Amino acid sequence: MECKPARLLWGRRVAQWAALAAIVIGGATAGWNGYWYTVGRMAVKRDTPVPSPSPTTSFPAERSGQQDAPLGVYLGELAIPKLGVAIPVYEGVREQELRRGVGHYPASDWPGQKGHVVLSGHRDTVFRRFGELEIGDALIIRTDRAAIHYRIVNIRIVDDDDRTVLVEKARPTLTVTTCYPFRLIGRAPKRCIVTARPVRVDALEFSGG
Repeated sequence: MECKPARLLWGRRVAQWAALAAIVIGGATAGWNGYWYTVGRMAVKRDTPVPSPSPTTSFPAERSGQQDAPLGVYLGELAIPKLGVAIPVYEGVREQELRRGVGHYPASDWPGQKGHVVLSGHRDTVFRRFGELEIGDALIIRTDRAAIHYRIVNIRIVDDDDRTVLVEKARPTLTVTTCYPFRLIGRAPKRCIVTARPVRVDALEFSGG
């Protein structure tokens, strides 16, 4: 029969190994999440807008197949003049895209298609100052062919399962979504929805990426 001290010693060793494994796994997880958190924050750069030519009121034609761009491909950037920042936009709203910048919902349109453009980003990285925006503020989507200027017309908070944000619009519209509340630690139960309308389109040659 195994003596009691031996069983106690074995139990302590198992507990020590389990604690060590938990520390290693926790450290690796924290390091991984910390790395992508840093990548997301670094994706936000200071905006240096390109001087634009005379504005137009029509949308220049985008590349054919823009709406069918492969997931993860770079599409342009979202500039927020009030915050003085510009953030890269990628096709798709998977973690692969949202960790690097703003994601474009593939089912939505893209500027130039005269429909509903829907973008999304993380509240604690690329949109960490999103709560500072107000109705009337400007948003700009820049591609290699145009800069589309929008004006915010509505800001609302909805449940995280609200899908009305993805419905089609009768006129060109930009919708930008992020989790809410902005400073909550953990999973956010709400979404902040910013709606904007185009006010000007500048044709230009934009080099970014």
